[in-house]
Amino acid sequence: MMKNCLISILVSLVSITASWGQAKGTKVTETDSTVTLQNGNVRMEFPKSDVFDISKLTLNGKELVLSKGYNTIPWTLTYKGPQGENPTLFPSHGEYMGWSKKIENGNTAITFKWNIRLTYNDLVPIVMTVSVPDNSELVYWNIQAGTPKGWLVSNIQFPRVTIIRQDNTQLITSAGWGAEYDLKNPQVYASSYPSVTGSMQLLLLHNSEGSVYYATEDKEACGKDLRAAVGEKNVTLLTDVVTSEGWSDYTNETFTLPWATVVGFSTRGWQNAATKWYRPFTFTTEWGSKSLTSRNIPQWLLDTDVWIRAKGVNDTVRNAVNKAIDLYGKNTFVHWYFWHHYPYDTHYPDYFPAKADFADMIAEVRKRGCHTVPYINGRLWDPSSNSYKALNGASASCRKPDGMLYTEIYPTSKVLNSVTCPASKLWQGIITDLVIKIQKELKTNGIYIDQIAAAAPQPCWATNHGHAPGGGDYWHKAYRHLMDSIRTNHLEQDNILISEENAECYIDMFDLLLTVNSPHNGCKIVPLFPIVYSDRLITSAYTYSPTDRVNRGDFLYQTMQCFLYGSQLGWVDPTLLMKDEAKREADFLKTLSTLRKKQHDVFVGGRYIKEIIPDGDNPVIDVPGFGKMNVVAGSEWLSPKGQKVQYYVNMDSADHEINLSDHKKITIKALQGIRINL
Repeated sequence: MMKNCLISILVSLVSITASWGQAKGTKVTETDSTVTLQNGNVRMEFPKSDVFDISKLTLNGKELVLSKGYNTIPWTLTYKGPQGENPTLFPSHGEYMGWSKKIENGNTAITFKWNIRLTYNDLVPIVMTVSVPDNSELVYWNIQAGTPKGWLVSNIQFPRVTIIRQDNTQLITSAGWGAEYDLKNPQVYASSYPSVTGSMQLLLLHNSEGSVYYATEDKEACGKDLRAAVGEKNVTLLTDVVTSEGWSDYTNETFTLPWATVVGFSTRGWQNAATKWYRPFTFTTEWGSKSLTSRNIPQWLLDTDVWIRAKGVNDTVRNAVNKAIDLYGKNTFVHWYFWHHYPYDTHYPDYFPAKADFADMIAEVRKRGCHTVPYINGRLWDPSSNSYKALNGASASCRKPDGMLYTEIYPTSKVLNSVTCPASKLWQGIITDLVIKIQKELKTNGIYIDQIAAAAPQPCWATNHGHAPGGGDYWHKAYRHLMDSIRTNHLEQDNILISEENAECYIDMFDLLLTVNSPHNGCKIVPLFPIVYSDRLITSAYTYSPTDRVNRGDFLYQTMQCFLYGSQLGWVDPTLLMKDEAKREADFLKTLSTLRKKQHDVFVGGRYIKEIIPDGDNPVIDVPGFGKMNVVAGSEWLSPKGQKVQYYVNMDSADHEINLSDHKKITIKALQGIRINL
């Protein structure tokens, strides 16, 4: 008996000695073959060997890594040397030095170290930290790398986390509203942040068992690509970053990636993961911490329900605009394109003189109690334009590492356009002067500045723009400085600023964001963005409206989804919508806009909770451009006052009886919508 007690005491002592964390919370333990970092929600095992790997990754009971050998490359680093050296280095290029336990910011962590030899005299340390806060469901990843004199890190992929791929797994990126892809074939999916393809900095892999969550917690909105490399049996999640030279500490000869990346698994699905982990992070950021009521958005914009998209300055457009206002009434919003002297997507930013009669048309719209903003582009400068030559536009252009321009060609014009660096004082002055002139000469209700919240930042190596060469936060910060200056000093009373798309870091710079580029070919639109941000911005539209005819059924679907997402409706060409053959579509937009006008208590500052596809008599039809969709769809919201509300819309020309969540049945009339207070 005494012998058994002694053995028990010895085992306990060994266990206590091996446990380096707190008894409650996160701890580090080791055996002869493995090192384990764990708490009640997370367990990570790393083999003790001469090569880094993850032998087990268990998050909330879900095994994401089942075998060794798939996570031997957690990072890649591209260096730039003093003689033009440009190596891309993998862990195998150095010597793995093993692990050590660390307490970082009060959290238990493990650091892993490699030594890389850049020259015979320069042995460079690479230190990766993996931490799990007490009681956390998330794993945090950080990295530092040595930068000897004359050297810097120009690109990094980190962290690279490879997990098992199950047959029924789908990928959600933050493109536009959110895009869901079936992972049928091996390929790489990329989400460029911040842009229309990456409105937020996260990826979600989900199936019936739950959702993997991968996100960077970067409060400065630095440019980066989040990627999912899909193989036959595995998916590698990674972040690819063109670095800023400002991230290197030349005194201490150290490069630090200035944010943590987190990985988690929610057993309750992707919507829960986005709500539980990403949404709280957004409130810690400059753009996400502001409520709608704190932003002084003009009341007339909050009261707006319908948009039309006027294209051109002629009698046909004028008559169509007035006919639309006749139908939709006061406070119809007219977004006006093709008003400037040159053809669309050419000669930017030389918009003036405006076409004859444009100012009169704006005055006519305003006299009828409606509002207008004209189109300008906030990013492109035509290198063949008069102003590019006269003002030395080349000095404001974004520059590649070799000094060349970023040049883009659009099908609307087929001319060259150069990407301009938003940090350029010359460009900031040009946009500011345009905002002033448009308001003074055309008497608009504000300005729409295209591409800012849509196009991904371009790394810039120009030396005269006042930012560190490379990538980083300068793109977002430069536009923030420009918009703050315009709003403070030059935006007239009750006028607004609008931009294209919904990259998160711009939501507080603009009074409204036009969301029309969400991909839907080869994927399905899902409400990821509304789940996170619906209570802190105003949006308009759903996707691009048809440009040839609107009576095929796709405009009905777009209008239904637009309403359910809480977005302002329409953004449609009135010359198409006001045709006799589009009467059903025009009336449906009128019906939902009338209903929406009574929902401002929910849609202005309220939270989108979830999408609802009700059971019952709910046929599936083939919507052109969108695929198979139910004719009745719904959404659940939480008003600013805490009222739970459900909406249902029927886009079909026949009535349908559906089942509600409480098993009650209700009939949704043809081409109608309803509100149900829960």
